[in-house]
Amino acid sequence: MKKLRMFITALLVFILLQPSALAAPRIPVYKVGNVLYFFEKSSGTITGFAGEPRDLTIPLSLGGYSVVSIGSRAFAGSPTLRTLSIPDGISTVSAEAFASCAELTSVEIGSSVSYIGSRAFADCKNLSQVNFNGLLENIESDAFDNTSLITGSSSEFVMLGGTTLLKYNGTAESVRVPDGVKSIAANAFAYNTTVKEIILPDSLQKIGDNAFVHCYSLAKITIPATVSHIGAGAFDDTVWIYAQESDFVIVNGILISYKGGDSHLELPDGITAVGAGAFMANENLRSVHLPESVVYIDSMAFGGCSELRLINIPDSVEWIDEYSFAGCERLTLHGRLDSYAQKYAEYMEMPFSTEVYVSYNGKKVYFDNAVPIIYYERTYLPLRALMEMMGFEVSWDASTGVVSCAKDGRTVTVSPDGIILVNGVTSPTVAPPININGSNLVSARVIAEAVEASVIWNDAKRTVEINY
Repeated sequence: MKKLRMFITALLVFILLQPSALAAPRIPVYKVGNVLYFFEKSSGTITGFAGEPRDLTIPLSLGGYSVVSIGSRAFAGSPTLRTLSIPDGISTVSAEAFASCAELTSVEIGSSVSYIGSRAFADCKNLSQVNFNGLLENIESDAFDNTSLITGSSSEFVMLGGTTLLKYNGTAESVRVPDGVKSIAANAFAYNTTVKEIILPDSLQKIGDNAFVHCYSLAKITIPATVSHIGAGAFDDTVWIYAQESDFVIVNGILISYKGGDSHLELPDGITAVGAGAFMANENLRSVHLPESVVYIDSMAFGGCSELRLINIPDSVEWIDEYSFAGCERLTLHGRLDSYAQKYAEYMEMPFSTEVYVSYNGKKVYFDNAVPIIYYERTYLPLRALMEMMGFEVSWDASTGVVSCAKDGRTVTVSPDGIILVNGVTSPTVAPPININGSNLVSARVIAEAVEASVIWNDAKRTVEINY
């Protein structure tokens, strides 16, 4: 008996010391048929499996919890999976979810699926049939790389179901996309050098990122009014986009590209959306004023605009993508208090101020290095830019922090504690400057009084009107 107890103890110690035991996943495991599912309840995501599925239908619930997503590499490399059904109710197929399933031949995808991630079915070499009748919000361009669906197709148009055009394999100069196509996937025509004209069907609703990028000969394209989304860079490096007369390239109310070089922009009235990547990586841009017609701002619309300081968000805006302003490190959003813009800024932890505009002698003006703000019921403007706008020469004493401004025999000095001297005489009003992102901002009214300028607050226009 003693030897048996010693043997059992040793066996338990051995088991507990195995890496697999120590690293056992703390994820609920549910069995359906001959398949065990690893499942993250909080997100509704299948994260892995065990078993030998052959003809697999993804379950819509596990342990009483809804399944809405198939996680990254959840079924990747299954040697037995032959057919797959993803029923209505599933919304996401994540990156490499079914990659390298060598025996997989056919897939049914429910219409609720809105996203198929990078290489989701890549290297499923025998996959030749995919049925889908929904409308994808996004499908990564390499989702079906190295599958028979792509490599084995002799068709001019490689389709996902009958609704999504994955790839154009033809060489025609004039191409008519088939009726019934609702979406053109990312990179579907990319680098096609022969196509000169594209005719799109009235069924089309979405054009993916870079769909026609580097189609150098593409000069004419018919885009139906049904198209409500155009991805980033969809028509970059085409004759068509270069031929557009306006710097603002607008399709169906969507601003898809800006070709100009201005630093301060007021977008044209009538634009309903700032499209994906419309201003992406524009390093000249300092401020943008959106018209009241804008309803949404798409992904990366201003991504990488590293010098962008100000965008006003009108009350008409109902949705802003999480990545609309990615890489805009100096940006302050302007809008109305308790507006969608303020809630978005708080959620994204971005600087926000109520709308403030400036006019000088009747003309709207902009500042490159800072944005006007309202602070404790005072309107603050960037000191150097304000004084230079009024014709003063501005200098700064690094040792004392005093800013000196001179014009026509008048000298105005502003100290860090807010003391203002006009020709050596102390001004009666004290309002210490504030520093925002390295720029000194001063009370517009205090400075105006010091130089005998007129300052009026126009509440209806949210504008500081300066006359000098």
